[in-house]
Amino acid sequence: MYISGGANRKQELGNFRNIQKTGGNSFVVSLPKSWVVDVGLRAKDSVAVLVQPDSSLLIVPRKDVRGPARSEATLEAAQGLDKDSLLRHFISYYLAGYDTVRINLGRSEATLRSFVREGIRRKLVGVEIIEESSTSILAQCLSGYVELPLKKALERMSIVAGGMLSDAVAVLGVSGSELAKEVIERDDEVDRFYHFLLRQLNIAVRDRSVIQEIGLTSARDCLGYRLAVKSVERVADHAAGIAAQAETLQSFSEGAARRVQDMTSLSRRVFDTSIQALIRLDGKLAEEAIARTKEVARMEDRLTGDVLAPRMSGVQVASTKLMLESVRRAAEYGSDIAEIAIDLTVAEPQAI
Repeated sequence: MYISGGANRKQELGNFRNIQKTGGNSFVVSLPKSWVVDVGLRAKDSVAVLVQPDSSLLIVPRKDVRGPARSEATLEAAQGLDKDSLLRHFISYYLAGYDTVRINLGRSEATLRSFVREGIRRKLVGVEIIEESSTSILAQCLSGYVELPLKKALERMSIVAGGMLSDAVAVLGVSGSELAKEVIERDDEVDRFYHFLLRQLNIAVRDRSVIQEIGLTSARDCLGYRLAVKSVERVADHAAGIAAQAETLQSFSEGAARRVQDMTSLSRRVFDTSIQALIRLDGKLAEEAIARTKEVARMEDRLTGDVLAPRMSGVQVASTKLMLESVRRAAEYGSDIAEIAIDLTVAEPQAI
């Protein structure tokens, strides 16, 4: 029995083709004419045949496979872009997968060129300035997914973000500590991994032959990892916020600081467990991370009542609440990642 779109479904399921043997050891199968016409193929054109994890074959027209041709984009600084907008536009071309990006600066000041060059260095992985003059910059964006596969890059990004979370609350009660500044600066390193991973995923979505090269199994994985990468980036943002708030709370008692650190340790455990669940596609680990998230929320409720003191100023009360909320949010982002891991453990439905 067929329901919505039944006729098309029946035709799809009935489109079986016999395998023919030619020569000594070769086997051939014909392609549906309608598909060949739809994708613009002609006789003697080439297609890529990719073996999938489930032993099926994926046939991709050659024009859809990323070839040796290089893509270049051009940015005009004279188009009313200020320095921050110019850097944002450069990053957008990087994320889109362009191989080279030329920035025409015109007669702009040298400080603009320095700002863009420093921003590229701080925010992006695998970008080299290969030409530079007083009026332009030419940057080459290397793919990098062979040397640093997606899962390995995500793991490294998560280690940095988790370390930021732990170090951020260590600032509590420490007068004149440089640790808060150092934690905040580390957010740039997380952003570099974030942009690098988004670039990989965008290239993979556009070029299906890259999916396995970056360490994934299907296009569905790209969406899941896109959401997970964003969650890790948000954990780092919250860690930077915790460090900034903790720096203003020098009056915290040692006992109160320890309790906040205990809550943060549990939050980080949720986060670390969720990352491992995603990388291993381990549903049991994912469920463990989700269950612990509820305990983090309960700890926040208890601490909000116990840590706030009458002698605190309004600014200190606000800072304390924001700090505890950020610790909880880090665990919740971990829980989101764990849910993605559970989703990806479910096999995609197969045609029957």
